[in-house]
Amino acid sequence: MTEVYQVDLTKEKLAAMPADERQLLLLLGHAANEINVLQKLILMALQPTPELKFVDHVQAGQVFVLMRTLIGKLHEAWELFVKRFQSAPQISAKYLPKLNTEATTALDGLKKHFGKQSPLTRIRNGFSFHYHDKEDLVEKSFHDVPDDDSWHFYLSNITGNCFYYASELVVEAAVIKLANPAPNSAEPYREQSERAFGELCKLIIGVSGQIMTLFRQCMVGIVSENISDTEMSDPVEIVGAPSLGSIQIPFFIDDTEFKPKADSGAAPVGAVQS
Repeated sequence: MTEVYQVDLTKEKLAAMPADERQLLLLLGHAANEINVLQKLILMALQPTPELKFVDHVQAGQVFVLMRTLIGKLHEAWELFVKRFQSAPQISAKYLPKLNTEATTALDGLKKHFGKQSPLTRIRNGFSFHYHDKEDLVEKSFHDVPDDDSWHFYLSNITGNCFYYASELVVEAAVIKLANPAPNSAEPYREQSERAFGELCKLIIGVSGQIMTLFRQCMVGIVSENISDTEMSDPVEIVGAPSLGSIQIPFFIDDTEFKPKADSGAAPVGAVQS
């Protein structure tokens, strides 16, 4: 059963807070929302193995696109915490002692992870939000991927159904190398990639959980400190909420109901027309 409680902060009460604490509260909630939505989308984009192999390629590529975005957001969320909480003496002195054991443990884990050369930071700087490729990673990865891999572009008369898989093939190889810069050279390429990808997934899940735990407790502390008479509604049950495992986001779509009639019969994007 899903229950939702509405907490009435009111703009008046938020306005009475110190500006730096109000801004931090709203930004923590903003970052947590983005991480939460991306996590759900990734889980919903995971599909059972289809009969057509190229469909499997495309669906896996879609998951990887979402995953790179989440990786970037996790790095940015940590930067938010460092700059506006940890490096702000008045805020850190006020709220760090109030964190519960779970949030303190999460913070310790995040410090340990981001205090060194974080794989998530390397991926964020290389591919999550940038296309400049200053380190020439695309070219290096192009040569690493085996000749017999799936070097395909999938084109369609529906623009939203086009997927440039060869691009993802190379970028995925580059991302995995950023996550695991010292691979076992004796291990076959595909086995090495699968293992490194699995380790990256575990890392993303762990860091996501730590950030969500820490941010929630920080927001609870800020609200409790500044708004003593917060009103909370009785729980509202969301009837018919589907289980996460029952929702699936495919890549290929039928856009007939949204497509202008004049566009029907258009040639696949990128196809050579006579």
